[in-house]
Amino acid sequence: MTETLFKSGSGPRRAIVTGGDAAYYPLIYELLTSIRRFRGREALDIVVLDCGLQPDQIVSLRRAFAAEVRTAQWHYALPPGRTRGRDHLKALIARPFLPDYAPRADLIAWVDADAWVQDFAALDMMFEAAGRGHLAIVSQNSRYSARTISLRWLGFGLAEVRSILYKNARKAGVRERDARIMADRGTLNCGVFALARTAPHWEAWRKRQAQVIKKARLFSSDQFTLGMTIYVDGLPVTLMPETCNYTPPLWRCSDDGCELVEYYPPYNRLGVVHLAGLEEMRRDLNVVTDIECVSGGTIRKSLRQPAWQIPAKKSTISSR
Repeated sequence: MTETLFKSGSGPRRAIVTGGDAAYYPLIYELLTSIRRFRGREALDIVVLDCGLQPDQIVSLRRAFAAEVRTAQWHYALPPGRTRGRDHLKALIARPFLPDYAPRADLIAWVDADAWVQDFAALDMMFEAAGRGHLAIVSQNSRYSARTISLRWLGFGLAEVRSILYKNARKAGVRERDARIMADRGTLNCGVFALARTAPHWEAWRKRQAQVIKKARLFSSDQFTLGMTIYVDGLPVTLMPETCNYTPPLWRCSDDGCELVEYYPPYNRLGVVHLAGLEEMRRDLNVVTDIECVSGGTIRKSLRQPAWQIPAKKSTISSR
C-alpha cells in the first residue's frame, strides 16, 4: 500500500480549481455555490482561471466566494493560427500547471466549470487518493459505456482500431509503440481529477504536452497526454467510482425529486454532476429534461445546480 504523503493530523491544505470565459461565468458561479456550503469544515482554497472573464464577473466571484482569480496562460509558444483567439482553451492547456495557480495547496482538485458538487464526499475520496501519491480520476470505461472500443471493420475478419486515444496519438505524432499502448485503454476523464502538489505526474504531464502540442488537437491534448502519463509512463492512478464525475446520458433521481442518484442500482447519490455535452442546457437554465425516478415515474427538471435547490413538493412528477 502506498503511504500517505502527509502525517496524520498535519492537515494538508486543499484547493479546488476551475476556469472558463465570460460565457461560462454562470456555470462557474453555480459550481462555486455548490461548494460553498462545504467550505467551512477545513482549509479549502477556491481558484478560478480567468480565460476571458469580464471585470465585473471577476469582482463578483471574489466577493461571493473569496475566490482567487488568476489569469490563465498558454504556457507554450503557440502560433496565432493554432489558438485563433480561443482563450477559453487556456483552461485546458493550463491544467498540467495547476500547482502554479494554487501555490498554497498540498492537494489540488480540478473541476470543470460545467460540473457542480452535490456531495463533497466524492471529492474527499479523490483528495484521499491524491494524498497517497496517486492521480484520482474516473475512467470513461464503465458500466455506463455503450462501447469499450471503436472499430472499423475492413472485411475478412480484420478491423481498424478507432479509439479516441489511438487516433489522438497518431494525429499528434506519438511513436507507434506508445500509440498501441494507448489503443485499447479507457479514456481518463480529466474534467474532474485530484493530485498532490508533489506528485511526479505534473512534470511528466507537462513533458508529454510539450511533446505533442505542435500537432495535437488543442481541445483534447490535455486529456490525451494525462492518459500517457498513466498508460505509457506508468505513474500511479486510483480509478474512482462514476459518482465522482457523473456524465450523460443516463440520469435518475430520488423519488422525492430532491437529489440525483446513479442510474443503476444501488442508486448511490451523485457526488459531482458533470453536464458534459449538454450544450443547450449549459447555455439556458430553462432547458429541462425527463429524469427517471428510482421507484418509477419521471421528473422534468434542469440538471443544473439551481434546479436542485427547489423543494420536492414544487416539482412535477408524472407516472410512466
